[in-house]
Amino acid sequence: MTTARHPARHPPDPGDRARTIRFPPFWHAYVARQTEPRLAVLDELVDAHVERRVLRRYLRRLKHAILFAFVTAAAGAHWFSDQIAWLTERMPALRAFWTLITGGPR
Repeated sequence: MTTARHPARHPPDPGDRARTIRFPPFWHAYVARQTEPRLAVLDELVDAHVERRVLRRYLRRLKHAILFAFVTAAAGAHWFSDQIAWLTERMPALRAFWTLITGGPR
C-alpha cells in the first residue's frame, strides 16, 4: 500500500529497482481510519463532484454555442439589411416593397 510503481523516464537498467514512494505517518493514520461507511460517503461526494463538473462543462459549452449563434445571427441580419438597403436604392420595385415593409420614409 505504501509503494507505487511509476514508469521511468528512461528505459531502466536490468538491475534497476522500482521507485518507492513513502507516505508520512499522517497518511497511514488517515487510511487506517477509513471504514466502509466513510468510504461510501466519500465515494458519493466524489461522484457528486464529477457530476457537477460535467454539468458545468456542458452548460458552459451550451452558453458559448448560444452566444455564437446570437452574434452570428445579429451579424447576418445587419449584413443582409445593409445589402437590402443598397439594393433598394438602385431598384425602384424593391424600393417600393421596402417602403411598404418599413412603413414609409420617416
